[in-house]
Amino acid sequence: MLFNRLQFYVFRQCVAAVLMTLGVILAAILLVDVVEQLRTVGGDADISVLTAISLSLMKLPMLTEHTMPFIILVGAIIAYSRLSRLTELPAMRAAGLSAWRFLTPMAVLALMLGLFAIFVLNPVGAHLNERFETTRASLTGAPVEGIAAERNGVWLRQGSETDQIVIHADTTGTEGIVLNSVDLFEFERIYTREQGTNDFTFRRRISADTATLKDGFWELINVVEQVPDLAPVHRDALSIPTDLDPAKLLDRFAAPSTVGFWRLPGFIAQTERAGLDASRYRMHFQSLLASPILYVAMALIGALVCLRLARLGGTGQLIAWGALAAIILYFVTEITSSLGAAGATSMPVAAFTPPLFALFAALTAIAYMEDG
Repeated sequence: MLFNRLQFYVFRQCVAAVLMTLGVILAAILLVDVVEQLRTVGGDADISVLTAISLSLMKLPMLTEHTMPFIILVGAIIAYSRLSRLTELPAMRAAGLSAWRFLTPMAVLALMLGLFAIFVLNPVGAHLNERFETTRASLTGAPVEGIAAERNGVWLRQGSETDQIVIHADTTGTEGIVLNSVDLFEFERIYTREQGTNDFTFRRRISADTATLKDGFWELINVVEQVPDLAPVHRDALSIPTDLDPAKLLDRFAAPSTVGFWRLPGFIAQTERAGLDASRYRMHFQSLLASPILYVAMALIGALVCLRLARLGGTGQLIAWGALAAIILYFVTEITSSLGAAGATSMPVAAFTPPLFALFAALTAIAYMEDG
């Protein structure tokens, strides 16, 4: 059996505190975001309060994931402060119960929430955030980050001083970098000096099974080229120059936080096969794997504050120090993630070092307080 009755009681207190903290923080986030949707989306379209609430609810899982470390921290502080205030912690200590025994339930809860966050909350949040972007674009009439993904497919346009190409695809892969069932319509630009205008004449149509955006060109596979008054020409592959930047398109359409955990390994492989830099996505994947350790560290920091509170008092100062330590840990984690994505250090080291350091520091402090 994982817990005895006393530990199960502490576990229930921790769950209640985390749920209360979660409810308060989510209510605050929802209230602020509804007002933001009414201000931003409502400025371009006539939307009701219910529509604004539905938009905010689509963003809520991702926002919950981002705030989960602080929810666990505050939940741990509330749970163990309540146990201390009701003299239940001193009673446990007087009965000879080790601090490790009544801190274990919070650590287990944090670990469970960490696994839930990466396996369920993160994929759901990424999916709903994509729906949010699409719904907002349909309400405002704006394309989704420069690509009009409508019922009749996806449309792109590129041009130069001599020509213009309109690209249509039925579907996309790798977040707009790979197009499926593609048609390219190329027009020649004709400048009329007398009238000072630009005209376009149709030059050719190119159909392909797939088009992959690489550095400086589109790579077309299984191509049929049709030029007016000439027979169609079949090619196995064809390259079309482009000024579209694949890295910028990838950044625009697929921020690391918008790609769910289960999709990340395949997405990284596809991105690297397309010749693009997938460092930020590999770093994000490592950070997700390390997040349960971060959650446990946050839980122990919150519990550690209240463990000293039971002996020495000083509620406000100790809680302030605990919150400061958690904030520093969070920002150090963000900084090391940026260093890992930039290649300045190993990605596993960048992802796992801050939470492991915080976890071992908290365990060391507990051991020192418990055993001297």
